[in-house]
Amino acid sequence: MTKNKKYYFMYLNAIASSFAVVVLHTVTNPAQLGINEIKPTFYIILCILMGIIFSYGVPIFFMQSGANILNYRERYDTQTFFSKRIRKVVIPFIIWSIIGFFLIFGKGNGPLTLKVFIKSFLLGDIVGPYWFFYNIIGFYLCVPFVSLIISYGSRQIIKYTIFILLLVNTLIPIVNIITKTQTLFGTSAPFIGAYAQYFITGWYLTHNELNKKRKKQIYFIGIIMLIFEISATIYFTFWVKRIPTLNYPGGVVKTFYDIAMLPSFCVMCALFLFFKNLEPKLQSKNIKKLLSEGGKLTFGVYLIHPFIIAWVLTPFNSLISTQPLFIRIILDPIFVYFFSALITLGIRKIKYMKWLVP
Repeated sequence: MTKNKKYYFMYLNAIASSFAVVVLHTVTNPAQLGINEIKPTFYIILCILMGIIFSYGVPIFFMQSGANILNYRERYDTQTFFSKRIRKVVIPFIIWSIIGFFLIFGKGNGPLTLKVFIKSFLLGDIVGPYWFFYNIIGFYLCVPFVSLIISYGSRQIIKYTIFILLLVNTLIPIVNIITKTQTLFGTSAPFIGAYAQYFITGWYLTHNELNKKRKKQIYFIGIIMLIFEISATIYFTFWVKRIPTLNYPGGVVKTFYDIAMLPSFCVMCALFLFFKNLEPKLQSKNIKKLLSEGGKLTFGVYLIHPFIIAWVLTPFNSLISTQPLFIRIILDPIFVYFFSALITLGIRKIKYMKWLVP
């Protein structure tokens, strides 16, 4: 373990980037719980709260990725960078997508031909949660030139880059919703992925120390935006209906806490900074060992959990069908997480297969 190892990164890996994602994909959609009528009941509101609270999984991972990768030039050349990303991310993604084509997509989707695979793969329809890989791979392709901004740009240039990303990715979509238009400014700027602001902001918050006043401001804005996400989501879900730009599958209006929007970005920055400030408390030997082991499971859990949900979760729920729905909400994500983790550990013990869950 190097002296520069950031233990809050391992904490975020172990807790945020894997377990939070599992919660989102198991118990935050009312339809998954057998609830088809969207009205202000305890369980619908609970689904909304969990969807908002646990939405941090992927954004936090994006921020970590930016913090770890954007200064790669200090460690190795660009060819080595791409070699590592292809081996650790791209190849496992493709292999598990092929497996998912037969085991998940193939359930009730007709003939499984090569043409169907290529089309479904390009559309991201094979394994729903794998949308994450399309975005992270796109980021990797941009890293060689974005890293130059990090390496040679001033702090002001980096902050200006974040500002432009926020303007195009989070503010213009709000204008589009309010005016019911689709402004061309939203597609006019190069290097504008929907989540690019997370990668660069993750690097900035990791490698720059903020004064107490600035930290308090970020925490305050984060809390206000979290309250806004919750209240706006509940209000528009139950009392303002039939707004096409706000409707999402499942009946819950996701727009106000969508991770591509400004409120969510503010919350994620506050959360990331909060965990960064926990670093001194994560230095004990036992905690470091636990975090290290848990963090290693993150990628494997993300790859495998959709298969557990598709094939094992329903039989598991049949065993607890007599229990209150609240028990299922607690047990389902725990079961999927630990089952996925056990399979990850099992695959890693097989000499010629451990590369599938790096």
